Amino acid sequence: MADPQAGARAPPEPQADALVESVRVDGAAAEATLSDAELAWRPSGRVRDGAGRRKLELESDVLGFRVDGRALKVATFARWDEAGVGRPPSPLGCGGAGGGDRRRGEVVVEMESEEAAERWGDAMRDRFVSLGRPKRLFIIVNPFGGKRSGRRIFQTEVLPLIEASGIQYTMQETKHRLHAQEIAGSLDLMKYDGIICVSGDGILVEVVNGLLQREDWSTAIKVPLGIIPAGTGNGMVQALLHSAGEPFSMSNAVFAIIRGHKRALDVTSVVQGKTKFFSVMMLTWGLVADIDIESEKFRWMGSARIEVYSLVRVVSLRRYNGRILFIPAPGYEGFGDPVEQTTSCKSNGASNSVEGDRSSVSNDETCTYPGPSVDEADVKWRSLNGPFVNVWISNIAFACEGVMIAPQAKL
Repeated sequence: MADPQAGARAPPEPQADALVESVRVDGAAAEATLSDAELAWRPSGRVRDGAGRRKLELESDVLGFRVDGRALKVATFARWDEAGVGRPPSPLGCGGAGGGDRRRGEVVVEMESEEAAERWGDAMRDRFVSLGRPKRLFIIVNPFGGKRSGRRIFQTEVLPLIEASGIQYTMQETKHRLHAQEIAGSLDLMKYDGIICVSGDGILVEVVNGLLQREDWSTAIKVPLGIIPAGTGNGMVQALLHSAGEPFSMSNAVFAIIRGHKRALDVTSVVQGKTKFFSVMMLTWGLVADIDIESEKFRWMGSARIEVYSLVRVVSLRRYNGRILFIPAPGYEGFGDPVEQTTSCKSNGASNSVEGDRSSVSNDETCTYPGPSVDEADVKWRSLNGPFVNVWISNIAFACEGVMIAPQAKL
């Protein structure tokens, strides 16, 4: 936040529509400027050389603000080593999984009058609207995931930041398996700017399935989704923060949601007999699937259950017979064996459209998301034949925190 070359050059001229005011910042007399992108100030009497200039980037440093009489109180979540502005960092900024090198703080800008404070508050509000930050969120908390700490994480890690941002929210806890899917399937989406999951990756998948099984799925899937790590693996949070260049932490995940950061994500349609579901993370068959499913009885161990049960399965490997047909990514055309395509690959187990999927599901599902179609005109299918120890198809780079399994998977 501090300008490292503040003493080397004159400060930039205020923008034409910027607000400029003589104020007191944390008790010290200063001249403050509010532009479209930043709140900046410098000590009174240092206008020419610009020494001591400080600034807060509205998009990346500020949680929110409130007007209290003549004071504009700005809640910050900034990189402390770059500025050291405001008050000493709050323990909430580095609790739990930590906030990387970000710390919570507060900058108090005292105006000459309450009218001036209100005017600056209105201007700050307008600038946050232009940043695309959410105003209302629906938060789903899974109290059973991981070490059953979802409720505590919401109270100690999520709520303080959400309240400081001024975002309104509605919170609901899940009561049973697939409850999040039911919630997403019936939620009045017009009331909210996003759905947030305080959970592991499984609740996010439930929400995606709930949205795509709605009659208005084409509108529902446009609702932004967020996730706070409170489960066993937390691969999605790791992938999202990694793509944004942020360290993995609960606080950074919450702040990314507050800032309105978004990434597009592909959806996979999976059909097994008459059952249809959707995946956004990964599909596994064999070793990893066995570990994930069979280690459920050790859920009380948290993420350690995966490591422990992995050892059990590795010393007694199973093998599965099967055949995989796939369309190779550019540069990987030599993998696998070519598939004879004198007829449609549908005869080899793959489908060139969603018609086969539609015919295998019940009639009451025909109004939901049908899944993607594939034009086989110029597609070269390849195949891999078993037996397989493990098949792992990943849509994101990370399987869990710190475990990158697909470095080329990009968000």
